[in-house]
Amino acid sequence: MIDARHMRVLGIETSSRRGTVALLENERPVVCLSHEERNAHAERMLPLVERALAEAGWTKREIERIGVGVGPGSFTGLRVGIALAQGLALGLGLPIVGVPSLAAMAAAVPRDVRGTRVPLLDARRDELFVARYGEDGEPLEAPTTLARFAVARTLQLEGSVAVGEVCEELGIASALRSAESDLPHARFVALLAARATPTGLPVEPLYVREADAVKPREPPDALVGELASGRPPT
Repeated sequence: MIDARHMRVLGIETSSRRGTVALLENERPVVCLSHEERNAHAERMLPLVERALAEAGWTKREIERIGVGVGPGSFTGLRVGIALAQGLALGLGLPIVGVPSLAAMAAAVPRDVRGTRVPLLDARRDELFVARYGEDGEPLEAPTTLARFAVARTLQLEGSVAVGEVCEELGIASALRSAESDLPHARFVALLAARATPTGLPVEPLYVREADAVKPREPPDALVGELASGRPPT
């Protein structure tokens, strides 16, 4: 495991309706920004990165690694976030780490909370994305889909901690709710990316079922290149 104590990391997460950006140093959040404008990841995420850098007082060259949420989640959102992260990593010559979005939700559970982590995320089509992680973040069950109507009789939650905003609608009384665990958050994408070992392989979205959306309008390469070069976007 790489020592993340002195690392500056940019996290990008766009797998849900919420888009988030986070800058971490020494595993501590420096700036975290978000938006929830519908279908606006392509327009909003690059400006959020620029604003985060400005608020932190960092130059782009001070970023040492980029982490990006790879899903499962919104097909459109994942394509936008991954394209942005890969464009920045290429332009800045930085290592990039793809982080499962459900793992980021699980990582948002405080360490002193006991039990395996069971993140739940709306998958539409009356389904949920679900996975299971140990207290140390070790994956115990890979992400999959589960029918909403089957949750009560299928999902074993005894001795576990369920997280996700859908827990309220499902009536899971013992669920842990917080702004950073209700949906995948870039803060924990960046944290897990800092602790991981970059593989050097292209980052790919994590799909657990066939996508049903057309390829989205992704952040323009020119704008990504301008941020990487230090020139202000036009």
